[in-house]
Formats: sequence, C-alpha cells, structure tokens
Amino acid sequence: MTETSENELSAIAQAAWEAYLRMSETKNTYYEFMQSLEQKYDKGETPSEEENQQLEVMLKAHSVTVAEFNEAMRAVVDPDDRELLFNKMG
Repeated sequence: MTETSENELSAIAQAAWEAYLRMSETKNTYYEFMQSLEQKYDKGETPSEEENQQLEVMLKAHSVTVAEFNEAMRAVVDPDDRELLFNKMG
C-alpha cells in the first residue's frame, strides 16, 4: 500500500471511490425515473416524448459514469488498495 494509513484509501483508490459514488448516483437517478415510468405503464399510459428524451439523457450520463469508474478501477493495481476499496463499496 502506498503512503497512507492502513484504513485510508490511496489517492488512486480515492479517485475510484469517487467515481463509484458518481456511478451509483446516476444509476439511482435512472432507476427512480424508470420506476415513475413503470407507474405510468401500470395505468396503461405511455411516456411522453419529453420523458423519453429525459430517459435517454440519464442513460447516457450513467454510461459515462460507468466508463469513468471502469477506467478508475483499472488504475487501482495495488492489491491492498483494491481490497480496501472493495470493502468500502460493501
């Protein structure tokens, strides 16, 4: 492990953690919106064009954060850093 205390993330692992949090946020936003659309479907309604566009924007944003997370995780090569990071992710 590099220049950190035993339970502290290295700068590289911290960047991956922050990318993970951003990815989780976009996922939650996307899923919450999908749930609201599901309620419309349950009533026999369909999403508006605006809702479809909003969904597309959310999906693109989530795809970007997933790619950023994957890139950040590839940078975490130290096994101890990876283990600490995975433990933090739960």
